This record gives sequence, C-alpha cells and structure tokens, in this order.
Amino acid sequence: MSMFSSLPDLRQAALNQTARPLLDTTPRYEPFQTTDQVLKEKQGSLRFGWFGFTPDFLQFFNTSRWLLFFMSIAAYVDCTTFAFIPGIVSTLEKRFEMSSSQSGFIISSSQIFALITVPIITHIGGKAHKGKLIGIGVLMFGIGAFLFASPHYWTGPYKAPGGSYVMNMTSSTMPNTLCQSSTNGSSPEQCGGSTQSYSNLSNYLYVFVVAQFFLCLCGGPMFTVGVAYLDENVKKKVSGLYVAVLYTVACVGPTIGFLVIGQLLSLYVEWPSEDGYSAGLTPWDPRWVGNWWLGFPVLGVLAILVAIPLLAFPKKLPGSEELEEEEEELPTKADLIKAEEDEGGVCSKGRTVEGLKDLLRSIMDLIKSYSFSLLTLGVSIDALAYMGLFAFAPKVCELLFGLSVMSSSTYFGLSMVPGAALGSLLGGFISKKIGVNSKRLLLYVFVSFVVSSLPAFVFLMHCPEPHKAYVSIDNVNSMACSSSCACADSLHDPVCGENGVQYQSPCHAGCTALNYTTMIYSDCSCIPAGGMQSNFTTDVTSFAAQGACARKCESYVLPVFFVSLFVMGFIGSTAGPPFTAVTLRLVPPKLRSFGLGMQWTLMRILGMIPGPIVYGRAMDNACLQWQTSCGQRGACLVYDSRKVGLFVFGLGFGLRTVGVALCFLSYLVCKPTPEDGPENDEEKNGLKLEKEVKA
Repeated sequence: MSMFSSLPDLRQAALNQTARPLLDTTPRYEPFQTTDQVLKEKQGSLRFGWFGFTPDFLQFFNTSRWLLFFMSIAAYVDCTTFAFIPGIVSTLEKRFEMSSSQSGFIISSSQIFALITVPIITHIGGKAHKGKLIGIGVLMFGIGAFLFASPHYWTGPYKAPGGSYVMNMTSSTMPNTLCQSSTNGSSPEQCGGSTQSYSNLSNYLYVFVVAQFFLCLCGGPMFTVGVAYLDENVKKKVSGLYVAVLYTVACVGPTIGFLVIGQLLSLYVEWPSEDGYSAGLTPWDPRWVGNWWLGFPVLGVLAILVAIPLLAFPKKLPGSEELEEEEEELPTKADLIKAEEDEGGVCSKGRTVEGLKDLLRSIMDLIKSYSFSLLTLGVSIDALAYMGLFAFAPKVCELLFGLSVMSSSTYFGLSMVPGAALGSLLGGFISKKIGVNSKRLLLYVFVSFVVSSLPAFVFLMHCPEPHKAYVSIDNVNSMACSSSCACADSLHDPVCGENGVQYQSPCHAGCTALNYTTMIYSDCSCIPAGGMQSNFTTDVTSFAAQGACARKCESYVLPVFFVSLFVMGFIGSTAGPPFTAVTLRLVPPKLRSFGLGMQWTLMRILGMIPGPIVYGRAMDNACLQWQTSCGQRGACLVYDSRKVGLFVFGLGFGLRTVGVALCFLSYLVCKPTPEDGPENDEEKNGLKLEKEVKA
C-alpha cells in the first residue's frame, strides 16, 4: 500500500457555487526559488544582447550614455532626409517627369503617415519594450531609404532629351537635334510599342510615397517613445541635458544634409558608370540630372547598423530600479485608474461612454480657451507657409537666380537651416528670461513672427532672364523660322544664340552643323548673324552655344538674398521655446499633455500636410512650357521666374499675415492669471527663498 493512500482525496466537490474544485492537472506544489535565483533572473532581464546572447563583454554598452549615442546617430540620420528630399525635388521632377504638385505630395506624405502612425506608436510604447520599438523604427527607416533609391535601378540608364550625346551621335538621332531643311513640317512623335512614355515614369511617385511611410517610422518613435525611454533610465536632474543633446544632434542633420546633397548633385545620375561629361552634359545644362539616389543607400546602411545595438538594449537599464524607488511615493495615472477599477469593477459600457464624454469636455475646454485656440490656428497657418517654402526653397533659388541645383542646395543649407538651429537655442534663453508670464510670452511670439515676415520681400528679387524663342512662348517667330526643320514641339535641348536669345533646341534655331569638340552649332538660319535682331535671310554664318544663356545678376543680389533667409530662419525660430511655454500656461494643468497633442495634430492637418502641395500647385501655375510625350504631360521645362517669385512671396507673406493677426488676437484676449504676477518670477522667487532660508 502506498503511503499516500490513507490521505484524504483533495479532489472534492466545491463548498459553494462560486468556489472551483481542484482538477487532476493542478500541481501539488510550486517550485521554490532561492534569493540567488531570483536575483540572477532579474539581472538577466537587464543585460545587453540579442535573443539570449548576452555575453559579459557586451555589457560595456549597457549604459545610458551609449543609449544616447546610438539614439543621437539615428536622429541625425532621420533628420538628414529633411534636407535630402527638398534638395532633390527639381531633380526628381526632371528625371521622373513629375509636376511640382506631385513632388509636393511626396513631401507631404511623410506628415500624413506621421499623423496616423505616431498616436499608435505612442500608445503601444506605453506598454511595449521601448528600446525594441525604437530599434524597429530605425530598421524600417533603413528599408525605406533603400526603397526610395530603388527607382534609379528600375528605370534604366538616363538618356537626356535631344539626343545630343557626343559619343553616341548617329544619323538616326540627328533629325531630332539639328535642322533638316529638306523635310517639311514637324517631326512626328513615335508612340506605342516599346517606347516609354512620361506617364510610366510618373508612376514611380507611388514608390516614393510608400518609401516615405517607412522613413517616417523612425522620427515618430525617436522623439516620443525615445525621449520617454531616456527619461526613464537617467536621473531627473540630467534628463533635460540628455534630451537637449539628442535634439541638438538632430538639428545638425538638415544642415549637413543640404551640403552633402549639393555635392552629390554635382555628380551625374549614372555615376560612377558614366560621368555625364562624355555625354556632352555639364551640371549647368538644363538637361543635367544629378546623382539624387546615392545618399539614400548610405543612410540606409547607417540606419541598419545603428538599429542593431538599439535592439539589444534591455527594457530597463541597470540602475533604473533605484530611480523607480525614488518616485515610488508619487502615484501615477495608471495607479489611479487601477484603483478606480478595483473599486468599481471591470470597465463597463457606462465607463466607456463616460470616457467619451470626458474627451468631449476636454476638447470643449480647449476650444473655450480662446487665446489657446487662436494661437494654435495662427501657428498652424504659419506652418503652412514655412513648410511649403522649406520644401521648394532650393528649387526657388535655382529658378530666381539661375543657380545650378547643387549650388542652390548648398547655399540654402548654409543660410536658413543654421539660422533656425541658432534661433532655437536663443529662444530657450529668452523664454527663461521672460518666465511664466503668458502675456509677455505671447507678445514675444507675435513680435518675432512680424519681424521674421519682413525678409520675405527678397523673393521679389530675381536675375533678368534672356529672351526665349520657344514654341509655347514665342510661337509666331519660332514656327515661322523653323517650320521647315522638322522640329518636334516636345524637343528641349536649349542653345544660346550669339544674339543673346535662348532657343528651344538647335533644330528650332535652324542650326545644321555641330562642332563636337567645342559643342558650338553653326549655320543657324534662325539666329541673326552679328547679333542683329532681324534679317533672317543673311548669308553670314551664325552660331549658337549648347546650353541655356547666362543670366545677368548684380553682385549684391545673392548675398542679400541668403543673408535674408538666415535672418528669417533665425528670428522665426526664437519663437519656438516661448510658444511651447505659453501653450502650457494657456490650458489647465490637467489638459496640458492633451493640449500639446491636439496642437501637434492641428499643425500637421492645417499646415505641414497641405503646405508643400499648395506651393507646388502655385509653381505649376508659373510654368511656361511642359514636357509632353504622346499626349501625356510630364515635368515643367521652362518657368517664368518672375511669376515664381511673386507666387512664393504672395503665399508666404499672405499666410504669415493671417497667422500674425491670429497671434495678435490671442494676445488681446489672453487674460492675466495668478501665475503672471511678479511673485512668480524666477529671480524674485529665488531671492525670496534665499531670504527665508537665511531667516
């Protein structure tokens, strides 16, 4: 007989209806863990590594400083794309036959995806492993960077329109470039078959938009969940310093990005397999397409390399337990919710309805704070103007002053972006000096917006353009002279005649010969010899040089323009910290986080998302001649630079005027609060506290 046979059977019926009888599968006892086993298991969850691979030599990186280092590199890589994409806008339009409205949508799509993904990510981040979430976001960024560059490999080698490749010139391409006087009428356009139309190229717009979705998954977690992850694992007295370092490194990204993309665009799109010069193209040629794609694989590799260590950080860094013990006495919002659920039971339908009512009450409370509502609307409209200008600024510089793509990106990167970074630092100092006085903070925001709007008048400056003899611009003269040259209307291969007039192509200039060494066209029947503006029947040989005619700019124009951009970015950015500070003062303490979230959402819906699209549509309206193929419209070939400047100035100055007016109304309706009193000034409080301590 077994020694347990005499023991009573524990599998008995329940004593009451609510009790549950033991089952056969219920264990008889729980294994006991020693103190050493518990400590070892706890320490194992705080180790640096991947999937259980946590050797001792890797624990050297398991510190908050290394976490800040890797997060800063990831933030820098992410913010570099803020410069890369605006810097290559005109190149993308030229290469993939897109309008400015379409390229503006590519830029706006990042904000659209952020509007959707950031709330979801922040909600998950409150419960999930924050370190892993950041690492996954950086990894997705790396995938998106490779995807953004992929159309370069799918489209095949770039062939400049006009067929004037020196090394590849054949008799079959000559009629497309030079005048063939023996042929009457215009050259028919070959469509169908294997010929690729512009509409096919423009479909790569969707590839860029999908890539933007992956790219936005880095910045969202980094500056929301990532900041919280840093704050949880460092002492509170140094938390602000860590976050400041993260944001400072991120601000360097756009500046370096514009400089890098400017150098990359000086390389040919097919580099290193082809340098462009052998094809008869130079960076100053309107048909030149720079190397827009090379920077993205580099950023992708960096992102993936940084994602690997970020994925290795534990949920809590060693030493975080002591930080938690220091704050154990402070009840958290989660504790309060749990206590309410313990008192009232599980969440019911009535509790959900009450939560929705509370949400509506919070929204109404924010709306009733008229000063907050007006300030949010004003800054959102200002963001519409600023974001649209930032998206197309390099292209605008290129059109107004005839700069090359690489020069405009470089100059813009050295002017407005550093000014904005320095302005943010000064704005923090100003905000600290002003203190918590809402009226003073609002007044400074209003004044800074007014002063930073004044340099917008520089967009009325431009360098005079040469006269253009294009089919769409000077249809009568162009067609009358070159009607017998079989010139396709869609042909765009600009040449500069010796009379200072820019012609649409050598064919439209009536040129019949080309010197392959000097790239000088001769026997141009449509160009008056000796610079004369008439007498097309002269027998004297006339010449034309390949490329657009140079624009005559005064020496002071470019320095004044880019210094004004620096001042605009510098003064406007000083309003950032005071704006955040006054936002926290204008809403009740319990609604501050909610107010910042609603403000962030409205700024994107009303400003950052539509801004690039609105400015892109305005630039399309300034187009004089579109690229066409088989009835499909592609990119704009020729802009009216005067209209570009007027549209940019009109939009920017008009929108900022409305934003400034709303900020001024916010200042007028703002009522002083007890916090605005002098007894709350930091310096006076410090003196008062010092006197009390001495007493």
